[in-house]
Amino acid sequence: MSETSALGSRIRRCRPSVHLSHALPYLGCIPAVLVLMSLGSVLLGDGGEVGTLLLVAVAYLVFTGFVCAVQWSAYLDLHEKGLVVGRSVLGRRRPMRYTELDPTTLRVFSGIDTVRGGLHAPIWANWHITGGADLAVTFLGPRRGRRLPPVPRPPAPGNGIVLFGARDAAQIAAEIRTSLEREGCPPHLARWSEQLGIEALTGTSADAQEQIPGMRAHRTS
Repeated sequence: MSETSALGSRIRRCRPSVHLSHALPYLGCIPAVLVLMSLGSVLLGDGGEVGTLLLVAVAYLVFTGFVCAVQWSAYLDLHEKGLVVGRSVLGRRRPMRYTELDPTTLRVFSGIDTVRGGLHAPIWANWHITGGADLAVTFLGPRRGRRLPPVPRPPAPGNGIVLFGARDAAQIAAEIRTSLEREGCPPHLARWSEQLGIEALTGTSADAQEQIPGMRAHRTS
């Protein structure tokens, strides 16, 4: 029996949005490195320097491809009784029941890339967004873990936050609300955040993180 069998059948898989401003620098590395290799072979001749340059170029391309593969492989699987967030490449799966989510923390934000704090700032492993992403659905789930225990876990402020950047974030949030209600959450709680619409994150990285319910251990609403 798989770890996610208790969540029922998978309804659909959501993939993150890849922003052009984030993708172009990575994709542009390929022709740039090829040009540098060509220039290096002309200027340095056929000696060992060319071999070193080639080795560095190949290593850089491999590293760039690896970074893209990890970041762009994020997914959010919506099941009948829960969801799974993770990455297909070197990522941990986080299965959770809808009954383990805090419905009051479900939000749709624009400007989610603000949480990073800069163009070259890192994207943490538990943030399922890509650089330059705009829309995202966020909510508070249980403490991060690969396994789905038999007993439902409480939401864990800070550690349990989920950020998933996608162009259809509003639709994903609507499907989660429907599932929350189907799994027994009172309708007024399941759909409370619907009235907020799409909220814009503003300010610095720290300011943006403060605006997301559940991202800080002291704020859940």
